[in-house]
Amino acid sequence: MPVAFVSAVPAIPMSLGVPRVVRGVAITHVLGDPTLPPAREADLRRRLLETAVRALTADVSEPTLF
Repeated sequence: MPVAFVSAVPAIPMSLGVPRVVRGVAITHVLGDPTLPPAREADLRRRLLETAVRALTADVSEPTLF
């Protein structure tokens, strides 16, 4: 089963050999930014989720940062 790992510190999962890594926003808010207005934060979250879904469909053979 393909998995996309979302991390604010992508060097860690990449060093462990995780094949699909998506860069998150911050350690405390990986999939969001509470300083943004609600509409912009919703857009940010949607873009991160869409990136993770695209990573799931990618054919990778080594750690890849999306």
